[in-house]
Amino acid sequence: MNDPSAAQAALSAFLRGVERRGAVFAEWQGGDAEVGDVALAASLRGFGEVAAEVPFAEWPRRFWAMLLAAPGLRGAPPGRGAGAPGAAPAHLARLGSGPRAALLLRLVAGLAEAEAAAVLGIGRPSYRLALQRALPHRDDGQPDPEAWRAMSEAAQAALRGLPGERLERIARLRDGRRPKPRPVAPTSNAPARPRWPWPASWAVVLLTGLALAATWWWPWPSAPDDASVPRIQTQALPPAAPPAGRYDPALALQTDRDLELLLAQARGETDAIGDPAFDAWLVHALEDTSDAEPVALPPTLDLDEAVPEQFDAPR
Repeated sequence: MNDPSAAQAALSAFLRGVERRGAVFAEWQGGDAEVGDVALAASLRGFGEVAAEVPFAEWPRRFWAMLLAAPGLRGAPPGRGAGAPGAAPAHLARLGSGPRAALLLRLVAGLAEAEAAAVLGIGRPSYRLALQRALPHRDDGQPDPEAWRAMSEAAQAALRGLPGERLERIARLRDGRRPKPRPVAPTSNAPARPRWPWPASWAVVLLTGLALAATWWWPWPSAPDDASVPRIQTQALPPAAPPAGRYDPALALQTDRDLELLLAQARGETDAIGDPAFDAWLVHALEDTSDAEPVALPPTLDLDEAVPEQFDAPR
């Protein structure tokens, strides 16, 4: 088709025409509606991307081949019993994946013998043989027309009874949108949810709010009216009691930490002990000048020229 609008209209009409059949086919072939819907949506999206390159006459074969090749539809037996609404006939559960696909291409997809054989990639005689083996048979080995008629009516009922919510979900999956979650019916065996958590939560929130408000509006003790009375009250301590005992002068001298220095000064041996203050200053000065240039010291004075120190002789 050279007209893009006409090609798009034809593609939309084709996808709408195969959507219901594709949903039932994927569910009965894969055994699960959720898996089948995902496979169908992916096939619809993939076919829409390549439809412009495929001749119109090849559209049915190409679409059903893409759907049948979906990973979720390979080798899974039908998962729901025959009593469920829209469920697959029980006969399909006894078939393998290949015979079941051959039967559903005829029963649900409504393809002719040649088109169904082309979808499976086999010749018409092989497809005819596979279809004959997949048909329901009586105990004597003869085909069962009544069972086949019942299967055909079940397929038509499943196509007519497909809910609109499911078609909307498939459309959302096809367009890459997140589908709405399906409502889950509550089971009778599930324990009832207690109703007290919500009221208890609101009560806790209310009490917390009241406690917070009380910190702002609760009456605090006011200051005294008399301005002469200080806000901070003080009280004088009682006089200290005399000490129980004191060191005598002799014991105080014996426990003095500089006793040796005092004795050395009294004996005139200050040179041996040295001056602690001078030693501390000298160590500090040497640390400060360790990295500096050596300084030339002045010449030493002669002992005769030195000023004699005046001190009292020890007694």
